[in-house]
Amino acid sequence: MNPIRRSTLPHGLRVVTEHVPGARAFNIGVFVGVGSRDEGPGEHGASHFLEHVLFKGTPTRTAEEISAAVERFGGDLNAYTTREYTCFHARVLDDQAGTALDVLTDMLSRSLVTATDLGTEREVILDEIAMHDDDPSEVAIEGVIAALFDGTMLAPTVIGSSTSIRRMSTQRVRDYWRRTYTSGRIVVCAVGDVDHDSLCATLADFDEALTGPREAHRTLARPSARRPVRVRSNDLSQTSVVLGFETFGNRDPRREALALLAVALGGGMSSRLFLEVRERRALAYTIDCSESAWSDAGLMTIDWQALPGRTAEIMDVVRTIVVDVRENGITADELDAAKGQLVGQSILHYENPGSRMSRLGAAELAGEQRSLDEMLDAFHAVTLDEVNALARDVLAPAPVISMAGAAAPRGAAHRLREGWARGDIAH
Repeated sequence: MNPIRRSTLPHGLRVVTEHVPGARAFNIGVFVGVGSRDEGPGEHGASHFLEHVLFKGTPTRTAEEISAAVERFGGDLNAYTTREYTCFHARVLDDQAGTALDVLTDMLSRSLVTATDLGTEREVILDEIAMHDDDPSEVAIEGVIAALFDGTMLAPTVIGSSTSIRRMSTQRVRDYWRRTYTSGRIVVCAVGDVDHDSLCATLADFDEALTGPREAHRTLARPSARRPVRVRSNDLSQTSVVLGFETFGNRDPRREALALLAVALGGGMSSRLFLEVRERRALAYTIDCSESAWSDAGLMTIDWQALPGRTAEIMDVVRTIVVDVRENGITADELDAAKGQLVGQSILHYENPGSRMSRLGAAELAGEQRSLDEMLDAFHAVTLDEVNALARDVLAPAPVISMAGAAAPRGAAHRLREGWARGDIAH
């Protein structure tokens, strides 16, 4: 019997559960299909702001009572916002499942959203923005996203800017909440010793309270690297560098091949980039390659942190390796190793019920209903020719380059892009 069940309630709320008999932990998440890319003029940061404010109190619970209801029995309650969705989630003992569900649905449908609460959280978010601005690795990756997707709503940061957050009014946040938090855009996902039918019955009032449309009207993200090199200098010891390559959305059939390519290039201590940059040359403590995707766009990044005087040399090494992979491909042994690594990591990651809840909920929201076994089979099915054809495509254009931290040579970045366009391989 399949432990995963799905239902859609009368007003559009989707419910997905995975029954784990005998589990003492109950993990539940409410996934709302709205994120920063859904924000309109004057709403930059509204999704994240709303995530904060919904914890501040309802007609029946104060902010302290919301957290205490879950934490007093050892559970935890939290939330996060992305570019395409917002998730509120709880992990509790199985006998506290009803409490966790009641707290979450109460917050999302009946929060007070007062001016006082917004004033308090405004200061918290401004502090959070400053914290992110002090992290050069985050500044560098956001610089790549901003350059690749300039002119689209994928480009702005999820958290908002200090200017947009200061200008955000109480009424604007309330209007955004009522317009976007509708039953048709919400998935409730639970993993544990859960009774699917009972959960659906309990959620009937929540489904009715948030009646509204399912589809968000999003403008397609059309990549446009108008500022191919971005630099932000601070008084730090190291420079964070990110190279970004345009890829594709998370429903593209090439996504498994891209993940395997990223692992072979820089997905661990046995990858090409790590062996050359760290092990053989000791130029940086670590170097990574990873890929990210949204519904209609994506990117692959190579990133490292190192002393600024090493930036130009590392860029030359990276270009040598990436151009070689572009022209000659990865080997069959590298592909086998990447498959073993990704399959093993996926299995180990999803042994955690909380991770299974996160995967199930986000996938359901995106219309993806593959099982873990089906996902693993897709990795195994990727051929060497498919990976190498993708490498020739993705790695052909010169990357967007973003640097933050200690002053790094902008000229080195421009020379890297120029050499990329000519197909040069540095030695």
